[in-house]
Amino acid sequence: MTARNLGLGLGFLLLLWGATVFPGGAAEPPATHLDLKEALRLAWKANPNLQISRLQALIAGEQVVRARSGLLPQVKTQVGQTIYDDPLKFNIAGGGVSFPQTNRNFWSSQTSVNQLIFDFWGTPSKYMAAIKGHQASLLDTTQTRDDVFLTVAQGYFKTLRAKKMVEVAKQTVFDLKEHLRIAQDQYQFGIVTMNDVLQAKVSLADAQQNLIVAETDFINMRSSLNKALMLPVTAATVLKDEKVDVKAWALGEATDVALKRRADLKASQERIHEQEKVVVETRAQFFPQFGVQAGHTYQVNNSLLHNHQWFAIFAMNWNIFSGLDTKAAVSQAKLKVQQLQEQQKNMNEQVQLDVQTAYLKIKETVDRIRTTETAVTQGEENLRLNEERYKESVGTATDVIDADTLLTKTRVNYWTAVYDHQMAKAQMLWAIGGINELLPQENQPRHVP
Repeated sequence: MTARNLGLGLGFLLLLWGATVFPGGAAEPPATHLDLKEALRLAWKANPNLQISRLQALIAGEQVVRARSGLLPQVKTQVGQTIYDDPLKFNIAGGGVSFPQTNRNFWSSQTSVNQLIFDFWGTPSKYMAAIKGHQASLLDTTQTRDDVFLTVAQGYFKTLRAKKMVEVAKQTVFDLKEHLRIAQDQYQFGIVTMNDVLQAKVSLADAQQNLIVAETDFINMRSSLNKALMLPVTAATVLKDEKVDVKAWALGEATDVALKRRADLKASQERIHEQEKVVVETRAQFFPQFGVQAGHTYQVNNSLLHNHQWFAIFAMNWNIFSGLDTKAAVSQAKLKVQQLQEQQKNMNEQVQLDVQTAYLKIKETVDRIRTTETAVTQGEENLRLNEERYKESVGTATDVIDADTLLTKTRVNYWTAVYDHQMAKAQMLWAIGGINELLPQENQPRHVP
């Protein structure tokens, strides 16, 4: 092999190595195609906020098990070995005679069963409070799901809107390039001055700059959506154009539905019930506890007639005075109930405000779509007429550029209204507690991945 061929071979190998090692030489991953349901499914499966909320519900479930244990028997056992330097002895009074009480080296064991009989509803209330807390945590997870779904739906339509803004910007660039071509032709024939050509070039440069900004905004919006879906931030996600179907709610009807369905309101009510049980649990500390203990003891002892003993103890335990700690704890628990009740009142008002905001937004966007849809048609006709007038040397370049600027603004307003309308409908579904309807229940995983 000649030196030249060897050099070519090494160069080819280096080229292959560079294409493999350096990112610039690697092929881009295929684009991810999503519709709205698939986007929601990805969020339901992998969104970190949902994962955290599910784990919190599991923690609350284990708290129920712990609270229930207070109602069940407690079995304890212990085994030990004792070594004395001198065995315990007792002395017969006045006789100077002592007898061993234990062996010097012995082992012993005790097994006992303790069962609470009655503590003035303290332990049962603790158990019921844990159940209410678990139910509230499950409802918190439901509300977190709804919040995530709203975020995903809004991000989805914002990304589609940003993509449409890119298309509008590209159309503007195309129109201005066509106008520049006409202006240059007119200038070549001496029909217009160089000022028309310069004006067209400046307008085109401005439109190209707007296109760059629109493309950057689209990439950023898509990346934010990818993050919410736990996809690679730089993934070239392709979204299907979607529409959200919402019943034509009357404001009062939608508000009534929201007050019945919103998971955060239900969770708030469960928190109140939980705290009311905590009041009962705390108040039980004023009263005695009754219980029973039974078991068996064994001790190696040569001085005893029976090494085995069975026993049963019925006991009352009463902390008569705790330095006013119990009184303060009960007062604290009651104040907590009042605090939660005030929070629920505020939440109730917020739910009504959420519904009204979504309702008015839907109405507003419908009117905007109707108005701007007509304006787009009129703007296109206005641009066409001004272009024709310019070609016939009747109109001016400024008229054409102004008409194109007006048409671009109208298109932006129209598509903004279209996607704002979809986001408003998604917001209405969220406000009434029904946004999960966008993802069929059978497609929602029912366990923590």
